[in-house]
Amino acid sequence: MRPTRVLLTLFAAAGTMSVLSALISVDRAAAQCGLVASAALIGYVLVAGPAAPRVRPALATGIALLALPTAVELWRGSARPATRQWLIPDYTPLDGSAASTGRTALPQPILDQWRQALDADRLAGVALLLGVLCLAVAVLSLPARHRPKATVLAGVVAVLLLVIVGADAWSRVDGDPLLGLLGTAWPALLATLAAAGVLALSASRAERAALVPLGALLVALSTAVAFHDLTRRWSAWWTFSNPDDGVFLSAGVAVSLANVVDVPAALLAAVTLAGPALLAVGALLASRAADPT
Repeated sequence: MRPTRVLLTLFAAAGTMSVLSALISVDRAAAQCGLVASAALIGYVLVAGPAAPRVRPALATGIALLALPTAVELWRGSARPATRQWLIPDYTPLDGSAASTGRTALPQPILDQWRQALDADRLAGVALLLGVLCLAVAVLSLPARHRPKATVLAGVVAVLLLVIVGADAWSRVDGDPLLGLLGTAWPALLATLAAAGVLALSASRAERAALVPLGALLVALSTAVAFHDLTRRWSAWWTFSNPDDGVFLSAGVAVSLANVVDVPAALLAAVTLAGPALLAVGALLASRAADPT
């Protein structure tokens, strides 16, 4: 069997295991299988047929950067439980004296740990941004084709995605400082903007099967979800750091989510893996069609 088929088969098998693990909330196994799938995809890109200059290294680097946050999180969280655990909180109102003294909603060490987690998410957003920029270099290196209808459609979808992302972010700014949110979420925001730009340009550089724009759409969706999650976590941190309604977290019960079906997590895992894969395969096919030799 040819190496490219072996690597694609390995990618499909590992990707399927990652999605199934995410479906039953086994996060560590999902991350491990996702990294194996990304490594197989990088191997496929490196050993596949001829490609235009800059396409192959840009694709391989972009896929590696997109998988880097998962690798770092898996390394840092090796001592954590393999299954997800949630804290079911018990909210208790502050009395007037506590509210007047300006007591924080959560103990300061917890808020500091939460802030450190947000800083780690911001670094992951930087890797996401660099990965999307590498994929943009690969797409821009493909030969352009005259496809006005497909280009207009891709542009409309990209603009619609940005409008939805902007409306969601604006809804979280209500009562929260905009500069504070952007100070944390700017890498994910720029990654979303760059992915939307790649989507808008991908239709004019697509091969016959249109895998490049489909992959670019999935990459844009995954970056938009990353930006949404980061703004949501920052908004929650700001709410607990600056209580204005006299509410604080007093107690909670840790609940294990082993074998709990999580369809959104499985869909996100599938989109995160399928986007770069479709874009990479489509870019190599488009490059090969432009230069049959």
